[in-house]
Amino acid sequence: MNTTPLEPVAAPLGSLLSRVLTGVRRDVSGDLGAAVSVAHPARNRGGGRLSVLAASGVGEFLTSVTTGKLWGPSILAAVGEGPLATADIWHDERWPHLSLERLLHKVDAAQHELIARVRGAAAIPSIWDEDGIVVLSIYLDGPADDGTVATLARHEPLVTSAVTMAGIAERNQQQSQRVLDALASRAAIEQAKGVIMGIRNCGPNAAWDVLRAVSQEANVKLRELATALVEHIGQVPADKPTDQSVVHADERAREIAAKLWSGLGQERTTGETHIP
Repeated sequence: MNTTPLEPVAAPLGSLLSRVLTGVRRDVSGDLGAAVSVAHPARNRGGGRLSVLAASGVGEFLTSVTTGKLWGPSILAAVGEGPLATADIWHDERWPHLSLERLLHKVDAAQHELIARVRGAAAIPSIWDEDGIVVLSIYLDGPADDGTVATLARHEPLVTSAVTMAGIAERNQQQSQRVLDALASRAAIEQAKGVIMGIRNCGPNAAWDVLRAVSQEANVKLRELATALVEHIGQVPADKPTDQSVVHADERAREIAAKLWSGLGQERTTGETHIP
């Protein structure tokens, strides 16, 4: 997956995302920059594209130059690794080709001093539209950890909602309906994560990983799996924002959701992992 430079966005969206990034950076100690990117991994397997919508500080050039073999946390988050953090971005085995020396060859000398201060980084993905992923990332002068990811998670819903709603005006009616479906599914995804967190006594990142892994293994859209799981547990339609469309889970999604719930129930009883 390649990363493209910062692209022009509508003024209201750009202004909102800039304010969000300001808030994120204010809440994270030692930050050097942040960025919001979007991707469509499902449409671009083997040669995808990560587009930077908004960035500040070192995020303005660090996110956009990690292209080709120089993979980094934002790209890995976009292609399905889920929320992640690194204590040392230059020596992380998850992206072995990314090093400070190699990166410095790709940017202007004026940026070297700031980039050289970067140590930790974190990125968190979320659903944008039918196939798309929005990634919120941040770069620090010290290690990033689960606390960094938790801070990003608090800001992520506003980022995703802003990007989602901004896309509606640029799409035809059928495409816009899919975008609204994505926004409507957020409540069900959060409910499904909450159920998994309660049974597994885990955090939201681990719960996201469970949903993502099952959806990929079963080839079922994550939002449909989440909706089917919530409806299977409560025997009622999943919650949705007022005046937004409903995400319909088909029989395949319901079947997988039932197996997932059964597996979670066995975990609760035996303490052993039984996720299908």
